[in-house]
Amino acid sequence: MVLVLNQQRLVWLPLRSIRRQVEILLECSGYAGWDVGVNFIDNKRIQHLNHQYRMKDSATDILSFPFHETTSPESFHAQATTEDDRNLGDMFLAMPYIMDHCRANGESLTDHLPVLLTHGLCHLMGYDHEHDADFLRMSNREKEILHKLRARSSVLPF
Repeated sequence: MVLVLNQQRLVWLPLRSIRRQVEILLECSGYAGWDVGVNFIDNKRIQHLNHQYRMKDSATDILSFPFHETTSPESFHAQATTEDDRNLGDMFLAMPYIMDHCRANGESLTDHLPVLLTHGLCHLMGYDHEHDADFLRMSNREKEILHKLRARSSVLPF
């Protein structure tokens, strides 16, 4: 199940459409039917989370908190042996930060949100970008998922 919560008031969001888009992203990444939480929050809350969990006292666009600890994204899917294991985790997206980015780059939220959601999902699947090789592997996985998403663009609800 995909749970989408809007805990901010800056931007109206079509939550059902976003939930469907996350479901499609899960299908495109090979995790159809897995649980994930998507929380839209403000900059103050994400700054608090960033400080608490990453020791960085600043806002950011997205934070992901995986349900599972994994050593390799490639073996992650195989670790789910029960229905309860089919939980990827939670993502937190700071809408003021994201909207500032969109305005500064002449980008629409409609174009930018799938990229952020894909990035967050990759973190939940065990990918990171701490080292160059990891960055390349994660970037390639994001591109693969987004390519599959674009191929299904006629069914995108958002």
